[in-house]
Amino acid sequence: MDSKIIDFLKLHYSQEAINTVTLLAGGGSARKYYRFWDQNQSYILSESSNIDENKTFLAFTNQLNQITPFVPEVYFVSDDFTLYTQTDLGDKTLMNYISDDLESAKKYFYPVLDQLAEAQIKGRNAINFKQSFSYPKLDKTLILRDLFQFKFYFLNAIEIDFNQGKLIKDFDLFASQFDQLAPKGFVFRDFQSRNIMIKDNQPYFIDYQGGLYGPIFYDLVSLIWQAKANLPMDFKKDLYNHYFEQVKKLDPNAITIDSRTSYEYCVVARLLQVLGAYGLRGLIERKPHFIESISYGLDNLKVIIDYPILQNYPELKHIIKVLTQPETLERVNQKING
Repeated sequence: MDSKIIDFLKLHYSQEAINTVTLLAGGGSARKYYRFWDQNQSYILSESSNIDENKTFLAFTNQLNQITPFVPEVYFVSDDFTLYTQTDLGDKTLMNYISDDLESAKKYFYPVLDQLAEAQIKGRNAINFKQSFSYPKLDKTLILRDLFQFKFYFLNAIEIDFNQGKLIKDFDLFASQFDQLAPKGFVFRDFQSRNIMIKDNQPYFIDYQGGLYGPIFYDLVSLIWQAKANLPMDFKKDLYNHYFEQVKKLDPNAITIDSRTSYEYCVVARLLQVLGAYGLRGLIERKPHFIESISYGLDNLKVIIDYPILQNYPELKHIIKVLTQPETLERVNQKING
């Protein structure tokens, strides 16, 4: 074990902490997680050399703790911000429950959406967006980046034919319209079931260091349209209505006649962003989890093909239609196996 970790634990905890440290599986190369025990209590030690990202997580954790109890608490931070200890929220994510038995997992979605809406609406004032990591706003610039990643890492990777000039024009117009969406507030950015822990039957949110200011429906979409979760449409509709009612309670002016349109923009943006990520991590980097998710991501497109907003983006709509055809999945499989 790194002597730096030993010194950090020795400074704040007993010898038991040092004796019981275990590296947890699943951490990325830039961030590692350890579990340790001290005085009959387990904790998580996080290690990362990305200091700016760590500072954002620590700041957002402090700010979110002022408005919701369902985020971890940070206990100690090293002087150089590369190590910190936080609440141990266990090993079970909402995705684990979904995979085991969706019917049993459904009960967790309602408190998740209640807490999500509260964090988003109250986060408008509680979160210091100047402390965001990388991007302070989910705006035209970021959406254009996501759309072009979808083009480069997915469309180009499976050699889909399209009119590049027309598609770029559609991307620009789509991103400009996205920029105008309301209501806005704190957006977790990657609010999906793997980033929601379930402990003592309560949901807790993690991995929100990518949070920023933007249209709040984006997080609802990230959760209920998560490809591999594969939630039934009737359940999606129920969660949509539940969330909208909760937002309305917190801010009576938030839900308007344009809210459905804002939601549809968020659905299209998120589904394409996800396919771009699957292309990069799956088709190019060959990571199994992302490869397995591609077919689910393509299936989601079948539901949105008749969204009214797509009439404004003919080349994009054409591409989405092509992606829903059986031949596309054959192209994907050829790319994976070829």
